[in-house]
Amino acid sequence: MISRAAAISVLLSSVIKAQAAACGAYVVPGVSGAFTEHVVTDFKPLDSRQNAVSWLSSNGYWVSAYAIEDNPVPRLFQQENVKFGNGTLDLRVKAYSGSGYVLSSEFGTAATFQYASVRTVQKSSRSPGIVEGNFLYGGQFLETDFEILTSTIDKSSACVPAGIWATNQPTNTGVQKAYKTIPFPFDPRAGFHEYRIDWVPGATIFYLDGVEVARLTQSVPNAAAQWVWNFWSNGDPCWSAGPPTSDSITQIQSIEIYKGYTATVPASGVCHI
Repeated sequence: MISRAAAISVLLSSVIKAQAAACGAYVVPGVSGAFTEHVVTDFKPLDSRQNAVSWLSSNGYWVSAYAIEDNPVPRLFQQENVKFGNGTLDLRVKAYSGSGYVLSSEFGTAATFQYASVRTVQKSSRSPGIVEGNFLYGGQFLETDFEILTSTIDKSSACVPAGIWATNQPTNTGVQKAYKTIPFPFDPRAGFHEYRIDWVPGATIFYLDGVEVARLTQSVPNAAAQWVWNFWSNGDPCWSAGPPTSDSITQIQSIEIYKGYTATVPASGVCHI
C-alpha cells in the first residue's frame, strides 16, 4: 500500500503530465514570445522522513557544500541545512556561535536555460540578519536577484531601505547595476507568497503574488545560466545585518519554471497562463 503523500504526488504528476501534453507552448501575459517547457517542483506531498538532498539530486537540483571567506563573517553552505518539513523544503541558517562560519544553505537547478518565468512560493524567516536569495546566476556578469533581507523587511536600517530588492547585476566592467527596492504589501513572514521573475529578451520583470512590482531593462542577462536559492548571513550591517542569534528557517512550498523560450508563438497548442 502506498502512502497518502505518495498517492497525492503520483496524482499531481499525472495531472501535470496531462496538462503538458495538451500545451505545446505557454504564453505569459506581458511577455512576447512563448515558453515550450513547464517544470513544477511541489514539496507539499513530502515530509521530514525523506532525505531532501537525495530527493533534490534526483529531481534536477544540486545542494551546495562550500565556504565563502566573506567579511566581516565568513559563511559555509552545508547540505545538512537543507531538509524537508511537512510539505515544505526548509532552508536553515544556524545561530552564529560567535566564531568561525555562519552555517548556511543553498541549492539550485542542475539545468541551465536562457530566459524563463520562475515562480517560488515561499515563507520568510522570522529571524533577523538573514539574506533570502532567489536568483539567476551564471558568473560575475550574469546575475538577476530577488532578495529579502530579514532585518529590513518592514523597517529601514541606517544604510538599507525597507522592502524586497529586485536587481540586475552589472553585465560587464564599467556597467552599472539596475535595481529597485519595493515595499512589501504583505508580511512575508506570516504566510506563503509567490515571488516571480520573468526573464525575457530586454527585460526582467518582478512580481509579488502575481502583481508586477518592478521592470528592469538595463543590464539584462543574455546567456544561459542556473537558478539558485540561498539563505545566509555575513554580518554586514549595510546588507544582511546579523549574524543570527537563533536558528533561522525559510520555507519553500513549490517552484514552477517555464523555460525553453521561443520568440515565435505557435499557431496551435498554446496555453495562456
